Amino acid sequence: MRSTHNGAMSRLDLPPLHALQAFEAAARLGSFSAAAAERHLTHSAVSRAVALVEHGCGEALFTRSGPRIRLTPAGQALLARLAEPLHALHAALHGPQQASADAAPQPLAIHTLPSFAQTWLLPRLQDFIERHPAIVLSLQVGYTPVSLPPLEPAVALRFGQFERSGLQSWLLWRDMLVAVATPRWVEARGRDPGAWPGRQLLRLAGQPWPRRLEGARLEPPAALECADALLVLHAALRGLGVAWLRRSLVEPWLSSGELMCLSSQAAGATDKAMWMACRQELAEKPAVRAFTDWIEQQVAQGPL
Repeated sequence: MRSTHNGAMSRLDLPPLHALQAFEAAARLGSFSAAAAERHLTHSAVSRAVALVEHGCGEALFTRSGPRIRLTPAGQALLARLAEPLHALHAALHGPQQASADAAPQPLAIHTLPSFAQTWLLPRLQDFIERHPAIVLSLQVGYTPVSLPPLEPAVALRFGQFERSGLQSWLLWRDMLVAVATPRWVEARGRDPGAWPGRQLLRLAGQPWPRRLEGARLEPPAALECADALLVLHAALRGLGVAWLRRSLVEPWLSSGELMCLSSQAAGATDKAMWMACRQELAEKPAVRAFTDWIEQQVAQGPL
């Protein structure tokens, strides 16, 4: 490999392909260890490969906190730029026969929550559709968990805890529950749960208000209970009360200032999380693998 006089790589030099592939795997999976397992390398080999790519770019591509890694803005930009060239190299290597197979329609069912589909998945989905034009998605939403069929390529994206026997599953992120209301509602009712009218504690069916919000009036029951988290969210946005919902669901409205968070982090602590799962025997099906890889890439760029 040629170097410039000061030790930096020339603009005409490129890191070796194996280093770029190791970087892509680490960026997509959010872990050097997971990238090492996928690439059949050691952890230190992945670390050296990433360091080589960083040397070539002249920028840090990850921030590191112990075993955890996170893409820097430069890393996110490089990951996005590499997607098309790596795909083109794969197509060139496997030739027209593989390209023909890739062009055949590939059905893939996505089972998820209506709230997750509308607020997180759909805003990002155009990117996947453009990258994988042969994959035909069937988005199936509902709050009742369903069993994944044995022969149908399918991926589930669920919040909470579920039976994972026979499934390959990925922990995407841990969530928390928060109390939210509009600034106008907070101005009128205040931040003290003890001052909140019990009938304005908006409820998601089956998830009563937690007693951990000390002083909150739990009786009489709320005037409005919804079976859909999105309806609870929009009721809060219309000023009908204060809602107790997942942080990942309400984050866009917290960021915009349309809602305010009224609970402490401790109050919203939960062992529930956002999971992705598929049947183990279907995990390497092209459509399934393409979608699960893409989801992990999206989460690596920032889950919320």
